[in-house]
Amino acid sequence: MTFDVLLESVNVLSVFATAALVILTTKPCRASGVPYLLAIPGGFGLMTIAFAVQSLLPFVVEQSSILASPVGAVWLLMQTYGMLFLAFAYARRTRMRLVGESTTASVLVGALVTVAFLGLVLLSSSYGMIEAAPLLGEFLLRWVIVATTIYLVYETLRNWLMTQKASQGIVTIAFVFFIIEQLGFILALANLGSVPVFMAYEGRILGLFVLNIILMVRVKKDDPLAVIKRLGLAAPVHARALEMQLR
Repeated sequence: MTFDVLLESVNVLSVFATAALVILTTKPCRASGVPYLLAIPGGFGLMTIAFAVQSLLPFVVEQSSILASPVGAVWLLMQTYGMLFLAFAYARRTRMRLVGESTTASVLVGALVTVAFLGLVLLSSSYGMIEAAPLLGEFLLRWVIVATTIYLVYETLRNWLMTQKASQGIVTIAFVFFIIEQLGFILALANLGSVPVFMAYEGRILGLFVLNIILMVRVKKDDPLAVIKRLGLAAPVHARALEMQLR
């Protein structure tokens, strides 16, 4: 892996951007009195760790190429867990069927992702596909992130349509940018040149920029509810969950 000043700068900027999101969301989520909402800053915290490890990856490879695959797996798993944390918080808030109704189900999903990733890598290695194992593992995790982010787009878009407030819908655009990020990295796995890589990093930076902007602009420090609403967490629960509550 060659050192690229531009990409490394984006990785470092990603660390600061996600760390800022942790700061911006921790107090409002804690003040809400809803324990599972702390998964929001928790998710951004895991993403901060992921991007920090990613920014260190070129230096690790320079010291030992053997560590490239394990370190790469760690940062990508951390990013995957971060997105899953966000998704679980939204699922619990809207009482999404199965996953949003049980903490055990959420933990099980995370465990299954980890087992699937490790199983794919081990199977690939056992069948003599040692060089392909890291790529297959990355391919799996990136599609997990895509699927998770599509769910976040669905929930926040649903919130946007129900509340009819632009300030509570811009977060949807941020998650769309994150989908673009992952699609760019997936295309980059096929060695399609620098365009997919540019698309990936551009999507990430724009997504993080939008999230930071909507949580900072005209948000009063003594109004934690505004942050919750701008994250798209103000929509009513799903119809099935409401029916179960009324029984």
